[in-house]
Amino acid sequence: MSSEQPPAKKTMREAILDAAVQVFVERSEEVRLEDVAQKAGVSRQAVYIHFGSRTGLLVEMARHLDERFPLSEHVEQLARAPSGLDAIDIAIPAPATYYPLAYPIAKLFLAGRYADEAMRTAWDDRMKARRVICDLLVRRLKEDGVLAPHWDVETATDALWVLTSWQVWEQLVVDQGWSKERYMDYLRTMIHRTLIDSAGKAPGPLIPE
Repeated sequence: MSSEQPPAKKTMREAILDAAVQVFVERSEEVRLEDVAQKAGVSRQAVYIHFGSRTGLLVEMARHLDERFPLSEHVEQLARAPSGLDAIDIAIPAPATYYPLAYPIAKLFLAGRYADEAMRTAWDDRMKARRVICDLLVRRLKEDGVLAPHWDVETATDALWVLTSWQVWEQLVVDQGWSKERYMDYLRTMIHRTLIDSAGKAPGPLIPE
């Protein structure tokens, strides 16, 4: 007899969020609560009860996507890293791994956030969460005394936030066809050359491709 446990049944909330992801992937035009409710097989009222509004649904859908990548575990690993430089090494594979998984949704938010207030709110919510990680990394470097002296924590956090942004990844990997390995090497080199004092560990050369 097999000892494997059957997969847990989705809650209605999870079913709605999964349906929302599917609907956004299937169409690029504005998605209504009715569209998501129909895909999930529930009433519009059920969607409203769980999320309150279209904005609330989009914010939670973006967070739901993040849960596919163990973000909380990743943050814990960064906090437990022996040094700031070790934390940087742990952090670099994260965007290279997560961005391709979430890109079908992220590109819709990237394109639609200026015209759609709900998309803008959801996008800003996730960007604030990403900036928290950048702040954690920069503070680790500062505490270890390897943050280049011309940086303050807030400005260095802004710089790291840009270097690791969706837009930079999209332009290099999607538009220019860079491999995951080349992107990670670029990220490591740029972080070291931009943020870390010359007394810190020197980066290796960029991988030619």
